Amino acid sequence: MAERKWKKISTWMAAWVMAVVFAVSGAQTAFAATSYVNSVSITLDVTPTVGESLPDLDVGYNSDNCEVSIPNNDKYDIVSAKWSSTKNDVKIGGTYTMKVTLKTLNDYRFSSSSYTSSKVKVKNGTFVSASRTSSDRLVVTVKTKPAKGDLDAPGEAYWQTTKSGSSDLGLAKWEAVEDASYEVYLYRGSKNVYKSGEIHTSSCDLFSYMSSKGTYTFKVRALPSNDEVSKYASKSDWTISDEVYIDENDAARAAKKKPSSGNNSSTNNSGNSQQAPSNVNVVGWILDGNRWYYRYPDGTYLKNGWGFIGNIWYLFDANGMMLTGWQMKNGVYYYMNGDGKMQTGWLLYNNTWYYLSESGAMVTGWITLGDKAYYLGGDGGMLTGWQNIDGQIYYLYPDGHKAVNEVIDTFYVDQDGIWRKPQ
Repeated sequence: MAERKWKKISTWMAAWVMAVVFAVSGAQTAFAATSYVNSVSITLDVTPTVGESLPDLDVGYNSDNCEVSIPNNDKYDIVSAKWSSTKNDVKIGGTYTMKVTLKTLNDYRFSSSSYTSSKVKVKNGTFVSASRTSSDRLVVTVKTKPAKGDLDAPGEAYWQTTKSGSSDLGLAKWEAVEDASYEVYLYRGSKNVYKSGEIHTSSCDLFSYMSSKGTYTFKVRALPSNDEVSKYASKSDWTISDEVYIDENDAARAAKKKPSSGNNSSTNNSGNSQQAPSNVNVVGWILDGNRWYYRYPDGTYLKNGWGFIGNIWYLFDANGMMLTGWQMKNGVYYYMNGDGKMQTGWLLYNNTWYYLSESGAMVTGWITLGDKAYYLGGDGGMLTGWQNIDGQIYYLYPDGHKAVNEVIDTFYVDQDGIWRKPQ
């Protein structure tokens, strides 16, 4: 009897010990399984073709030759990659965002802390943001490099007039191309008689180079407007104008005219002003050394203010010298390019973007262009990233536009673009 009771106790003790062992083992296993994915890597092999729709996206590992891939690993896998928008055809210089969904493997988890650019490596693209939708799902927003291609050729090249004796004879014009400057070649018959430097306007006065009787044409092509654009854009094909005939009288008139646009000047005349030349009897544009002046028929010069010449605004100092670069007038900043032309729209200067209104004035504060809002700081420079503006926190994408109704780095910004700290 005692022996049977002892056997029962022994059996119970053995079962209890086994239960404890399994419990401890299970706890250790559960504890060991709490491992996190500390960083992820995404490779883009996407080359959007200018003028076409965005390509389909296949996903896989780097060895699979897919458009979007990750390295072989045992921590996370790639589920899908989808374009944020496929409405428009690819434009030269355009960058396009996609959302890449990752999932964990083998009991790994995505951390609740932010996955920033230091934790997300993107090859052949740019990291935008990452959002953990659950412990096993991470959605990474990435952006392609600018789409490369040739600039569009000017759509039409034409003479302002072909009428003999006209003051506009020899004025070459063409349709403007976005993000482009231009170069122009002038021909008399098949002979090239003039090659321009880089021109930042969509017109060029060629009359002074038409000093021989004959039939003239010009051709024009678009060039990248700055070093940034040249990273993704190449010069365009040529566009050829119609013909204009210059008779003997017009040729004689052209021979007396000085080059009159300043289009080839790249000198920054923001200082070292000198008095306008007095020993000349020509009118219009006058080049004195490397400085441009504008002389009226009565012998006086346009000075200390704005001049609207050939449908272009120029700015002159107190001595009549045409100004270039940043200029302040009546407390407002303007930017005059190397040709003296007042700039409008976006301007990339020293790797910082500025926006100049239609009046040329440098903009500060919020500005809405189309359906996107941007913020220009007190110095006019466009802001990006997380910013405290007037006591509110906003996120501005690398191209400057404000994020709205999105999750950025696990933080939600509302329909006004504001992140609100949980109470």
